[in-house]
Amino acid sequence: MHTPPFMTVQQQIVNEVPMSLSAKTASLAVIAFSGAAALLIASPAYAIPGDVGAADFLGTSAEFTVLAGSEVTNTGASLLPGSLGVSPGSAFTGFTAEMIGGATHSNDAVAITAKGAVGTAADALMAVPSYNIGLADMDGKVFLAGSYSSPSSLLNGGTITLNGDADDVFIFTAVSTLTMGAGSTVVLTGDVQECNVFWRLGSAGTLGAGSHIVGTVIARSSVSAVTGATIAGRLFAQDAAVTLQSNRFTTQTCDTSGGNGDIWSAGEEGTEPGTTPPVDSEDGPTGPVLPIPDDEDIDIDTGTDNGTGGGNGGGGAGTGTGTGNGGSLAATGSDLSTVLAVGGGALGLLGIGTLAVMAQRRRGRLYS
Repeated sequence: MHTPPFMTVQQQIVNEVPMSLSAKTASLAVIAFSGAAALLIASPAYAIPGDVGAADFLGTSAEFTVLAGSEVTNTGASLLPGSLGVSPGSAFTGFTAEMIGGATHSNDAVAITAKGAVGTAADALMAVPSYNIGLADMDGKVFLAGSYSSPSSLLNGGTITLNGDADDVFIFTAVSTLTMGAGSTVVLTGDVQECNVFWRLGSAGTLGAGSHIVGTVIARSSVSAVTGATIAGRLFAQDAAVTLQSNRFTTQTCDTSGGNGDIWSAGEEGTEPGTTPPVDSEDGPTGPVLPIPDDEDIDIDTGTDNGTGGGNGGGGAGTGTGTGNGGSLAATGSDLSTVLAVGGGALGLLGIGTLAVMAQRRRGRLYS
C-alpha cells in the first residue's frame, strides 16, 4: 500500500536525503517519523511522455501563448510574449499590437495546425497513468515529479509547491475543472522548469484575481484569468474562449537535451493508460507499481544500524537487505513495493531504521 506521492510542508525533510543518481533514473526515498503511524513517500513509477516540454511535444502550438477555440477576449493591459490564435473561431477583442510579442492567427492555416497539435498533446497527457490524489484543496502540498489526477475538480486555495530537477515533469489532470483561488500560487523549488508542467482539464479553468500559475493549461472548454492573474506558461482552450483581464504571461524555453524517454504504451507493464489506481482514504493510492529490471541494472545504497531481521513495528521481505529497530525495508528485482512500519507513540523524531535509495534505468523515464 502506498501513501500519496505528495508532502505537507512539514514533511519536506525527505528532500534532504542526499541523491547522487542520474537524472534519468527512478528513485525512492523512505524516512520514518515519530508517532503511532509511519510516513512513506513514494513517487508513482510511471513513464512520462517522451520529450515533454520540448517544442516538438506541443508541436506548432508551442509558439502560442494563448490559443482558443471560439474567441479570445481581453480587458486591460495584458502582455503575451508569444503568439495569439483562435480556431475554428476568428474573434480577438481588446488587444493592441503592443500587447502581443508574437503573431496573431485568426483561423488561418497556422492556427488550425496548432489547434490540432494541442489536441494531440492533450491526448498524450491523458494516456499517462496517474495517481488519484483525492484532494479537495491542494493548498500546502509539495509534489514530487509525476502524474496526478482528480476524478472531479482541482483546487488551489493557497500555495502548492513543485519540487524536482530541471528535466522533471509534472502532469495534473482533472476530469472537470481547475480553480486557482484569489492570490493563490504555484511555487517551483529545485530546478523545475515551467515548460515541464502541464494542466489537463476536462472542462474549464479559472485563475482567480492575483493568482499565479505555472505551466501549460489545456482546457477542453474555456479558460478565464481574472484581474491581475499571472501565468508562467500558456493558456489553451480547445473548444471555447480564453478570457483575459490585465494578465501577464512569461514563457520559458526548456533545456531538453536528454529527452524524457518514450511514451508509455498500453499493456507494456500490465496497466492500461488513463486508469487511476484506487486511493485509500488515509494512506493514499493503492494501485500497482511497475516492476524493475534485473539486479545488475540496480544501484542500491544501504545504511545499517542496530540489529537485523524484522523490527518492532513491522517487517519487510525480499532479496535486498536493510534492517532496524523501527522496521525493515526490502526490495526485490521484480517489485518496487515497499512496506515501512513504525511502532510506539513516542514524541519527537525517531528516524530509526533504514534509508534506501533505489535507482533504475528504463527505456522510459521514472520519477522520484
